[in-house]
Amino acid sequence: MTALSNFTDYLERHPTATRLTLTAIAASALTATALLGYQSVTRPRLVTSKKTRAAVDLPTFVSIIDEESKEPVREKMDESLVLELLARNIAFFGEEGVTKIRNSFVVVLGAGAIGSWTALMLTRSGVEHIRIVDSGMVRLDTMSCNAVAKIADIGKSKATIMKKYIAEVAPNAQVEPVTTHFTLETMKDLLAGNPDYVVDTLPNIKDKVLLAKYCKENNIKIVSAMSAGVKADPTLMQMTDVSNSFTDPLARMYRRQLRKSGIDRGIPVVYSSEKSLHVGEKVPDFRTRSLPVLSPVASMFGMALVTYVVTQLAEFTAYTLPTSKMRDSVYIRLQKEVASKEEYVYGNTTETLSVTDIGYIFDEIWSGKSAISAAQDRMLVLTRWDKTKVGNFVNLILLTKEEAAIHDKLEDIVSFYGSETVERIEKQFALEKKLQELWVSSL
Repeated sequence: MTALSNFTDYLERHPTATRLTLTAIAASALTATALLGYQSVTRPRLVTSKKTRAAVDLPTFVSIIDEESKEPVREKMDESLVLELLARNIAFFGEEGVTKIRNSFVVVLGAGAIGSWTALMLTRSGVEHIRIVDSGMVRLDTMSCNAVAKIADIGKSKATIMKKYIAEVAPNAQVEPVTTHFTLETMKDLLAGNPDYVVDTLPNIKDKVLLAKYCKENNIKIVSAMSAGVKADPTLMQMTDVSNSFTDPLARMYRRQLRKSGIDRGIPVVYSSEKSLHVGEKVPDFRTRSLPVLSPVASMFGMALVTYVVTQLAEFTAYTLPTSKMRDSVYIRLQKEVASKEEYVYGNTTETLSVTDIGYIFDEIWSGKSAISAAQDRMLVLTRWDKTKVGNFVNLILLTKEEAAIHDKLEDIVSFYGSETVERIEKQFALEKKLQELWVSSL
């Protein structure tokens, strides 16, 4: 008997098994065909994106398939629908106010924990031209703080995913995603186009100061975010002028360096006066340069920035920042007294300090209080700590008039004040010197 007749005989005697076998063979063939087709489509993307995926350390469960890689084509919303979308803002600001918001151009620097919420809510509030600048990519460990990021967005540009998401909720908005680093060289191009506002959510102090200085020199309105790191109490957040931002370490360094650039006010900031939590004890290996941020807190910082910007764009006069506590008349008096004393008592006519310098020493180094008694007398004065050295940032001490009169006659300050007081004051001078050295080295 031939093999063919044996096979035919087997099929006749086992019809059920035959059907199951043939079905399995057909299913396997279809599966193999589908897999080969899938590989032919995805293999090029897998190869080209391998370096990117390795760089961001993608977990194995994250799919490499980007089903939404092509930017969807969105039709513009009809004007009647736009007005309905913004109906509540119109009820608040009026038609003219909302029109001003819609016609504005805002640049948002940073699209991370604070910047992503800022950009999103600006467009939801009616801003129809926005430029989002961020060179970073979405990472798994930062996704929870991002306003729009999804698992599928890990490894993608933060600025680009913002544009894609905004197209879903505000199709009439013109969004310019820019993935360039913010530097002194790129700053002019990034701020080109006469923006109505620049929103600074940059993390680096040097960049923030360079940006503020450029905006001031070119009459560009700017609003800035301080750090939301290790903050948790929403009642301690506020929008204020930079001159009124106290307690927060980032705000203090920002103020200090701005004042060295001749800027002592006129920059609205959102900050928290909450003292930083001691996270080092709970997470010993946590990097101090990357403080943990609670997502709700970051979003509130962003919302505060947006609220300020849109109220200003709409010229909503009912909202103003708290009154600045600058003491211009005090600074002017102190500067004249210091310059006169340096010239007539010590013969120093070359190394003189400006009014801005005096204000910096008064507020930033001594917090407007006597270095000896912590008195806040209205007639505080500045005098040399060490009479043999010139009066400058690291040798002028704030005292009451009575304390200064005694101090200027001392020959041995350690015996008079005690070692503890002397060490505290000289430690403050050492800190100021170190801060200036760090700043200069970073430029």
